[in-house]
Amino acid sequence: MIRLIKQCLIYCTIFSFSILQVYADSDVISLFPIEHYDQNISSWIKPSNPNYDKPLLSQNIQKQRMKQFYEHSFGEMSPWSATFVNQILQQTAPYNIKGYVKNLMDEFNNEGKDSNHIGYGENFRPYTSKWVTKIAQNIDLDQLDNLTYHSNNRGIAIDNLYARSLPTNDVYFYHHKIPGQGYPFDNLQQSALWAGTPVYILAQSKDGAWLLILTPEYIAWVNSKGIARTNNDFVTKWQAAAQNKMAAIIRPDTQLLNEKRQFLLTSYPGAVFPAHQDKNTLRLLVPVANTKRQALIKEATVTSKQAVIMPLVATPHNFTKVMTNLIGRPYGWGGLYFYNDCSAELKNLFVPFGIWLPRHSSQQIQMGRQVDLSLLPAKDRLDFLAAQGKPFMTIVYVGGHVVLYIGTLPNPNNPSVSMIMTYQNIWGLTPHLGDRRDVIGGSVLFPLLLAYPEDPNLISQAGKPYFQIAYLDEMPNLSTEFNKIDIKTLMTAKVKQY
Repeated sequence: MIRLIKQCLIYCTIFSFSILQVYADSDVISLFPIEHYDQNISSWIKPSNPNYDKPLLSQNIQKQRMKQFYEHSFGEMSPWSATFVNQILQQTAPYNIKGYVKNLMDEFNNEGKDSNHIGYGENFRPYTSKWVTKIAQNIDLDQLDNLTYHSNNRGIAIDNLYARSLPTNDVYFYHHKIPGQGYPFDNLQQSALWAGTPVYILAQSKDGAWLLILTPEYIAWVNSKGIARTNNDFVTKWQAAAQNKMAAIIRPDTQLLNEKRQFLLTSYPGAVFPAHQDKNTLRLLVPVANTKRQALIKEATVTSKQAVIMPLVATPHNFTKVMTNLIGRPYGWGGLYFYNDCSAELKNLFVPFGIWLPRHSSQQIQMGRQVDLSLLPAKDRLDFLAAQGKPFMTIVYVGGHVVLYIGTLPNPNNPSVSMIMTYQNIWGLTPHLGDRRDVIGGSVLFPLLLAYPEDPNLISQAGKPYFQIAYLDEMPNLSTEFNKIDIKTLMTAKVKQY
């Protein structure tokens, strides 16, 4: 018996070593053949459909959504609101801003970490304690004591910026041999901040290069050159203009030029500016900085193919119009290179329609009437979605990832069978062994299937532990206006979203 136990232990040791060796030596990246699924939106949502131009939102819900959008962007729930800012500044230790900044310093310190949570730079070398100490010294934590509201700390982004968990451009990757880690997953990268976004300045780094800011969705460090301070006159004019008309950028890489045709900045889908509507063009109000870093207003003219007056009527036709500009763009973890990850994709997609979504997928699912299907088998989940899903108005959260349901449509591989079609920005799929990622790496039209014929070993999104849906054409069951401000949620480093 003892001999048998010894043999079993030896066998298990050899087997475990073999698995680790394969894991260490194997390629953790493969490519999913996305070309098997037509990426032309009109192939799925046909102009001949009788509902092609039918509004998906009632006038009442549309009005409520637009009010919510304005309040989060420029009004009482924005960084320009003293009430909103004070809710954050009045938090007490250890749950205040200083406490969570200290927590982030610990999170990105490699000391005492297991091998799966060691942070590496772009040179594949782990960071030393000197690296995090240098950053801490530049933050000057004492300035975060007893923060009080001052109206002259209001500001606005005058360029597109990377929002960072710490004031550094250094990348922070986990080991590249761990599936789903390494490039492009810089754990310090929170989001992209679009020009024209109101902010509140909380602190400045010692070297002056970084500002800790509150945005409508999160708290992060940004390059100080990209922020201009706003006085009462600027804020009043901007708010009044936004209440009159707002325009949303819908075409990537839209160049904004002033009246002299001089370049101001490049704008992206999801960016919003107050606007005036002319016959064939839109004149956007664009923030710039004077020599004292105070915000001024300039104008830039764009076409109706580059931007639209909000709210764009939420019809299948208009969704296809906006999505056509986005399909096929690369995946951008945390807004890297000003591309989108899964939650940014949906957030930016819904902006033209006047629907405000938070930045993180776990909060986005709270923005409509929810139905939790997590306890159902995968097939029952898909059956429910096929029967009860509302095209373009139903989002699906599968834990760390969110997708948009666009319809139950014929399967091109078997036209007699219908399938769930979604729009999503996805990094990749995971096999059951978890030893690699089948990378898609972009914004795609992608079916929810129980199994994929390209590789039956891949885990279906329909089979994830979480499967929750929200109807955005209905207001939430409960208030999601975040009456209790959670600084941890605002500041915590990004949860990986595929």
